[in-house]
Amino acid sequence: MKIQALGLAAALLLTGPVCAQPAPHLDPVDAAVEPLMEQGHFPGMAVAVLRHGEPVHVGGYGLASIEHQVPVTPATVFELASLTKHMTALAVLTLAEAGRVSLDDRVVDYLPVDTPEAWSTITIDQLLSHTGGLAHRFEAMPDGEFLLNYSTDDMLASAMATEMVATPGEDWIYSDQGYFLLGLVIEQVTGQSYGDHLRETLFGPLGMDQTAMLDQSAIVPHRAEGYAWNEDAGLQRNRRVWQFGLMSHFGVTSSLDDMMVWEAALSGSEIINDGALAATAEIQRPFDTGETCDSWGYARGWTAYHREGRTLVSHGGYSGTAYVRDLTTGLSVIVLTNREDTPDALSPMAIAWAAAHAVDEALPEGGPRCWE
Repeated sequence: MKIQALGLAAALLLTGPVCAQPAPHLDPVDAAVEPLMEQGHFPGMAVAVLRHGEPVHVGGYGLASIEHQVPVTPATVFELASLTKHMTALAVLTLAEAGRVSLDDRVVDYLPVDTPEAWSTITIDQLLSHTGGLAHRFEAMPDGEFLLNYSTDDMLASAMATEMVATPGEDWIYSDQGYFLLGLVIEQVTGQSYGDHLRETLFGPLGMDQTAMLDQSAIVPHRAEGYAWNEDAGLQRNRRVWQFGLMSHFGVTSSLDDMMVWEAALSGSEIINDGALAATAEIQRPFDTGETCDSWGYARGWTAYHREGRTLVSHGGYSGTAYVRDLTTGLSVIVLTNREDTPDALSPMAIAWAAAHAVDEALPEGGPRCWE
């Protein structure tokens, strides 16, 4: 149920029967996303549709906490997970625009330890586009389970002990490990922690007061509880309580309120470097393209699509998040949920594309299927 509907229900209980009235026209975004929310077993979600940074639909649906029956609102704080990657990419590209780093630089020249010889030719740009040949997951997992706490040094040691899966530049492998190393580059170049750098250069100037790095020990007002779904057990708490020292690959937390500020800044702000932002959408690794798109592939922190004269970018996050931007028309959709992504249930990205289609029917309801 959308939160705005709760007030109406309460009013009807207080006032008693009313004369029959035609049913109000259901908002097209509500009509598109509410059935998918039920189908996908999402406990709660927050959805914003914006055009040129201005909201045209803002909705909170369901529960941020099932245990305490707390509804989702635009102020509910969610883990962004891999939506963090486009922020990391923007930070690196901004440093490149300022001449503080070159995208062709070897990443090993920015790391504080002696690194494996196999890393010697990996460039910063290859890490941005997931073409560095590095594995995806890399954290140490004794007995197949995550530890409760990982320092940055622990993570770097694990990264160096993880076998590469391809020759740098020759293949595309989605890699948390690569974006972790980009966080180290940011820290080496700026002399700041990754979180401090983003807060000082982006989140703070934009007034994104609810946006921070994931801290499992912090008391965070309005933080959503996390859940997981599987066919056998149904909906359960997801028990994601691990703490990582450097989280440039997945660690930003934010609210829909703050993410709408972020989208407005991406649509035009003195805080955001235009050259760096444009570079995030440039396809670096083209994928095989069918007849429905001109081209598509991975850019830097985004998947990019060229279709019917439009340039679109999108990305999802494991915690149940999705972000779609139409760079041609200025239409954007942000979806934050508290049900982690899983092969067993509907993807949050399906909700984002459905919301986009509800506002602009020229966009395919299920998103561009560029491989067809």
